[in-house]
Amino acid sequence: MPTSPSSARPSDEGERPLPDSLILDVGRPVLVVPFAGQFDTIGERVIVAWNGSREATRAVHDALPILKKSSRTHVIAINPSGGMAGHGAVPGADICLHLSRHGVNAVCEHIKSEDLNVGQMLLSRAADEDADLIVMGAYGRSRLRQLVLGGATRHLLRHMTVPVLLSH
Repeated sequence: MPTSPSSARPSDEGERPLPDSLILDVGRPVLVVPFAGQFDTIGERVIVAWNGSREATRAVHDALPILKKSSRTHVIAINPSGGMAGHGAVPGADICLHLSRHGVNAVCEHIKSEDLNVGQMLLSRAADEDADLIVMGAYGRSRLRQLVLGGATRHLLRHMTVPVLLSH
């Protein structure tokens, strides 16, 4: 669904914008296409935003048919954290191994970024890699926390430059 910056903002009545409502309510992946731009291909060069969350895992699973056909898939963990609830010694390695077992040409990388937020870094890497699709889990934090602090989902919905497949 094409989205414009105005459709990604709440209405005067306090309702959620359409992309937010779909992502949170339909129980299926949602492909959001930027309002501006021309997208001759979608899914040839994919960026997977990986943080090890339930939502990211769901997004990878939902996108698997697309990822199998992609010429290259970059799995990117931005500012990965360690510990029991975080990433292992090589952030993203497990999901890349999983993807390779399914025939996906996946490359894993992790990035530390102190000057850009996760959403900005994803869009920057998408431009660097000439990606035509970003796959990511949506709204891993509570909705209130997203509204107060922002988040990668909100940033991408407002500033996307390529189509984004989101799963919640």
